[in-house]
Amino acid sequence: MSLSLITASYRGDLESCRLLADSIDAHVTGYSRHYIVVPQDDVAMFGALAGPRREIVDETELLRSGLMTLPVKWRGRSYLWAPWLGRPIYGWHMQQLRKIGMTLAQPEARVLHVDSDNCFVRPFDASTLADGKVPLHVERGVVDAALPAHVEWWRNAHLLLGRTVPELPGDDFVGQMNVWEKASVEAMVARIEAVSGTTWLRALACTRQFSEYMIYGVAVTTDPALAARHEAVSTSPCLAYWDGPALDAASFPGFVAKLGPKQAAVAVQSFTRTPVEVIRAFALGGTGSA
Repeated sequence: MSLSLITASYRGDLESCRLLADSIDAHVTGYSRHYIVVPQDDVAMFGALAGPRREIVDETELLRSGLMTLPVKWRGRSYLWAPWLGRPIYGWHMQQLRKIGMTLAQPEARVLHVDSDNCFVRPFDASTLADGKVPLHVERGVVDAALPAHVEWWRNAHLLLGRTVPELPGDDFVGQMNVWEKASVEAMVARIEAVSGTTWLRALACTRQFSEYMIYGVAVTTDPALAARHEAVSTSPCLAYWDGPALDAASFPGFVAKLGPKQAAVAVQSFTRTPVEVIRAFALGGTGSA
């Protein structure tokens, strides 16, 4: 069996996404196609990344929502609005909607979501995620008052799905490189639409404070039929560097040395100011293969 790779991106992540694409070409096997979903205005900019197994997808082909980009930015962000939407939404919301839309549109039974800031540094056979039970990333009992954003995402996931909101602490399903089953996403959006009486896209956009991974995790774990097809896992194929000083050519190998035996990729957050060139030199310069 095989699976699709999905990346939701935009022009601000172009160089990171270019590195991701190059690292997939260098290190990843066992997938059918890599879809990069971007805003309509960014399609031409990403065109050079297209290839025999990589397609640049215009988000408007997936999300026929009537959302319009507002002419004025606020706090450096572009916002989108439609007559049916109360408060405008912005790019972070759209990235999540693109992941759901692309999962529904692509043909494979499973997808692996790979963000633009991810980069493969070792050989990785994606087909290992296509067989057996679907791995569901979960961190047990970590959602509490110390993570207010996660609490809101967790609460809204239950409400969107018409489920009773349990007492805290809750389980967290947010992670790097999550695997989704298309049939479970179809069941998830069908339930959201049945509960809300509108499209899944409108229901999520009007909620605003949501996490696509949290909704998927709650959808799976509160439905016995879906839960039976999944298996909880606590590790990811990707090791994240969330904070700390910028990594350089001297310190980056030490970070990569922390990769576990089943990990093949890294995610270095942009606000650490680690140069993309440092990551590229390691991932594609011959020192990353193992």
